[in-house]
Amino acid sequence: VVKWKHGCLQNGYCTSSILVVASKKMKKTALILTICLLAYLFTCLLVYSPVHAQTLGSDRAYQDYQYNLTIYQSANDNFLNARAAYKENQTLALKETTRQSLVTMLTDRDQLVAVYLTALRTKISELSGLSGNDKNNIFGKIDAEVNFYTNHAKGYSLSNDQQTLINKNAESQTQYKSKTSLIIEESLFDITLGEMATIRQGQETIYIALKSLIDQGVAQGTLTRDPFNQWLSDIDSTDSSLQQNESTARTQIQQIYSQSYSISGGYDAAINTLTPSAKLLSQFNEYLSEVLNYIKTHE
Repeated sequence: VVKWKHGCLQNGYCTSSILVVASKKMKKTALILTICLLAYLFTCLLVYSPVHAQTLGSDRAYQDYQYNLTIYQSANDNFLNARAAYKENQTLALKETTRQSLVTMLTDRDQLVAVYLTALRTKISELSGLSGNDKNNIFGKIDAEVNFYTNHAKGYSLSNDQQTLINKNAESQTQYKSKTSLIIEESLFDITLGEMATIRQGQETIYIALKSLIDQGVAQGTLTRDPFNQWLSDIDSTDSSLQQNESTARTQIQQIYSQSYSISGGYDAAINTLTPSAKLLSQFNEYLSEVLNYIKTHE
């Protein structure tokens, strides 16, 4: 799972930024998912061999983000240094240097947010576990934000006076707080959901293959329906629970756009709904392994 987090800049002109540190909300889920995925891949070696890896597209998008992050951090450092120098010695020349460095920093910040959103979009586009509707829903929101920050960045000019910069920075702040931050949270959720759904769908493919083997064995007289009837019922129940958790979480994540949203609202509720799915995926895998081993020893 790609882990992202958004935080705050440490200066007096802007209050939003993007960081690449792992989200604490996702660490536990990611760890369990890693364990499940390793077990799942082991089973795949026996029955099924899908390609499940990050592609060059998201790798490149992440590299672009890292590159733009470096540019922004350098511009932010230059601005902070210039502002500190001006506070110590308030000359016209240092004031002008501070203003120009602020223009550069704000421009790079807008560009960074646009690149970050694009990286999230690229990662989501690669997740086979998400449906076309899932992707189109978030893509429309991301694309609108990318357009905003791209166009907003173009509006900066070295001729902008201080009040113009303050006003334009306020526009970015308002956009980020009211829309962008929520869309980022939905994107992070979609990545978690997509990774889990991809694993589930891979296990379902294995399950279909195992049921076919059972039918063949029963038809050939090498296997009997017992104990498979109960086992398959338990597996179906596990699969249904996984799908229900995904459906419920999809509904919960949309609550972040309601007026009553809080830090413990839609995002946390959706992630908490998905968290038990990690254990269910592991259980699903264990059931499949048990069925496969039984078939191998009784045919």
